[in-house]
Amino acid sequence: MAAGENPEETGQDDQKPSIKVTDRRHFTLDGERRTEVDEDPELATPVGVQPIPGGARRPESDTKFEHRPLDEPEGVDFTMLINAMAQPALLYLGEIPHPATGQPTLDLEGARLQIDMLDLLRVKCRGNMTPQEDNLLESVLHQLRMRYVARSGTAG
Repeated sequence: MAAGENPEETGQDDQKPSIKVTDRRHFTLDGERRTEVDEDPELATPVGVQPIPGGARRPESDTKFEHRPLDEPEGVDFTMLINAMAQPALLYLGEIPHPATGQPTLDLEGARLQIDMLDLLRVKCRGNMTPQEDNLLESVLHQLRMRYVARSGTAG
């Protein structure tokens, strides 16, 4: 549009689309509860959340996720993982001979690292293990720690 032209004369509509801003906060700046949020069902549900029957709410991204039990890979189980992680600790503690030399070796730092990794596994898997798996891991950790203490006392 050239300078000095009237928008009505050119036939152009100079109006911008209106934007509606809705305050969805449940409390005012003074900390008082806003009743209009509770009364208006459209305002009561936050953006990005779909209402679920029974009053609970679930994020929209969660609705597309399929919940199904995770099966362990075939041929292996948690017991095998614990044993595979405990074996190097036993090797470093001199409890089993080194495969290359056939002689027991003592590497307390390597043993401590393996024990710490098993403990990290225990922490990260808490609540996701069966009682048998939990008991096995606790037992293996206890035995390895006792052997570590015994070896570190004779090595120092």
